[in-house]
Amino acid sequence: MSFTWIGERHRVLVLLNRIWIAKRLLFTRRIIEMSSLVCGIHHVGINVPDLEAGRRFYSDVFGFEAIGVDNWEEGNAEINSHVGLDESSAQSYMLRGSNTYLELWHYTSPPSRRQSGETCAADYGYTHLCFAVRDFDRILEKFLAAGGALIKPLTNVKVAGAKMHYCQDPFGNIIELIELPEGGGTAIKDLPSIGEEGAYAAPADKYYVIENGRFAGMRDSSEL
Repeated sequence: MSFTWIGERHRVLVLLNRIWIAKRLLFTRRIIEMSSLVCGIHHVGINVPDLEAGRRFYSDVFGFEAIGVDNWEEGNAEINSHVGLDESSAQSYMLRGSNTYLELWHYTSPPSRRQSGETCAADYGYTHLCFAVRDFDRILEKFLAAGGALIKPLTNVKVAGAKMHYCQDPFGNIIELIELPEGGGTAIKDLPSIGEEGAYAAPADKYYVIENGRFAGMRDSSEL
């Protein structure tokens, strides 16, 4: 075995090791970049035929508490565009649990295309997942480049100060992207603490109200 061959083999091993290290550094940088842009899953939305019965169930069984309500009437073109429907009206509760939010919805228009109880484990499930992000435009660009799609064209209108839109992943599941206004962010990691949750974090005896896409203030929880 010649010294020349040994030296060449050493150089090849050094080169391969440098390539491996460069790939690991690139992968780590991408992970750090994404973690700085994506806060995490904000809430899961579930449509129910009886909103009050749904709130009672998730409160009684899983300990969720209502921290907000959201509703709109037909004829609201801004919201129809955001949620990807031609015409709609709905009411909802935002529920806060031990480490997540659950958004219960009841659409009065349009009617559900399937009846409650008709689904099984193999059917398509929850209405949408919402990701809270720090840079809406940048994440949307990545979302579309990876095969996702908009349901309706984007608008410049913000809902209660939040930049948001409903999209579809490559498999047709509805994904909401939302960039909350400054001071209105939610400290998901700190739930159920509300110390840093911002404008949409209701105190223990309050809940927030959004009417027709506009923040309408706080009200006493005793009204629920």
